Amino acid sequence: MNEKLRTDASSLLSGAIAAVEPSACVHRAVKKKDTCISINDRLYDLSLYEKIYVIAFGKAAIPMSMAIEDILGDYLKEGIAITKHGFEGQLRKMKVYEAGHPMPDEYSVDSGRMVRDLLENTGEKDLIFFLISGGGSALVTLPRKGISITDIIKVTDGLMRAGATIDELNTVRKHLCSIKGGGLSKMAYPSESVSLILSDVVGDPLDVIASGPTVADTSTFGEFNDIVKRYEIKISPAVEGLLEDGLEGVVEETPKHGEPIFERTSHYLIGNNALALKEAEKKASELGYNTMVLSSSIVGEAREVAKVFAAIAREERSREKPMPLPVCILAGGETTVNMKGKGIGGRCQEMALSFGIEVSGLEGVLLLAAGTDGNDGSTDSAGAFADGDTLQNGKDLQLDARNELYNNNSNAYFRETGGLILTGPTGTNVMDIYMVLVDRF
Repeated sequence: MNEKLRTDASSLLSGAIAAVEPSACVHRAVKKKDTCISINDRLYDLSLYEKIYVIAFGKAAIPMSMAIEDILGDYLKEGIAITKHGFEGQLRKMKVYEAGHPMPDEYSVDSGRMVRDLLENTGEKDLIFFLISGGGSALVTLPRKGISITDIIKVTDGLMRAGATIDELNTVRKHLCSIKGGGLSKMAYPSESVSLILSDVVGDPLDVIASGPTVADTSTFGEFNDIVKRYEIKISPAVEGLLEDGLEGVVEETPKHGEPIFERTSHYLIGNNALALKEAEKKASELGYNTMVLSSSIVGEAREVAKVFAAIAREERSREKPMPLPVCILAGGETTVNMKGKGIGGRCQEMALSFGIEVSGLEGVLLLAAGTDGNDGSTDSAGAFADGDTLQNGKDLQLDARNELYNNNSNAYFRETGGLILTGPTGTNVMDIYMVLVDRF
């Protein structure tokens, strides 16, 4: 593997992740002077509220909470921070809880109950800060009446294995949980609330990030039904009963635009994939690369998207198009994997393995595909590097890259061949970053 390209790509990834470090994002967005804070030029006089609370949930809950504790100081009465198992941290005033991700667990339900219980004690003269980041859908769950956590896990697992998009996943989850799809705002009303949001969703739609707990929901039981049918997902009798009641109007829909519960809510997007890519682009230029950001909204089957990146690499190598070498082409987004095998991997590792197959023998090219949270799929890897030697590296070890790709076993392949990216938990989450580097010979 080209060590210069690998070193450069690693440096760019580190810079991109640093740009969306959650506490830095909070401090950039929220400024305090005397008794007031300003967010996007809107002022909040903290002295006018009886009590101020913070509820944080997501993979970035701890660093976001650290920042808001610093900013609010003695004005903060209490709070809860809910993060993924293994992402724990210490806070001064807020209690920290851990729960399951990417699948919710009983701890997720416990967290949901704790959030509900706290909000039951808030009133019209209180202010609540919601700190929302990726992973929140799984970490805080309060199943609707008659629905169990097992029901939710089975539906979620089926949709993920079938390659459902995050929008589709969240449409279903919002109708199975009392917190999602505006449910949290319903619990908080009539208190005033401010949501600071770190986006892990393509296009940054606020009703999709963490399943939109504090914004009006645009999805319906009808869409829930269409998704389950489209992917031929087997659902439990309890879920089927809820779905039927929802379609018939027996069960209340998720809160919609125009409802009074949203009159005292405000939402601020404080970090996203585009911000990370902007920093990577800047650093790539400083390293001497001609740079281009393709998109921060890449979606689709991971192994198929890899073929597009491979085509770009070949075009650069053969014709120096669309830019002269050396070049760094950047993109971001969140692809999917249609699980057909029984291997271990993740969407970024699968993309890298597919890219390596496509560019086999091509010199001076490299792909980095990595999750900004430090986790790819169910592995401890953020993603993987791949280049023109990836296929041959496996052959040297009697590994068949195509077979491993077919079996969705990219993690094992890169673990043997040395292409894994191991960052550990980064404390942030703004989807995935992809880099295609092509050097001069």
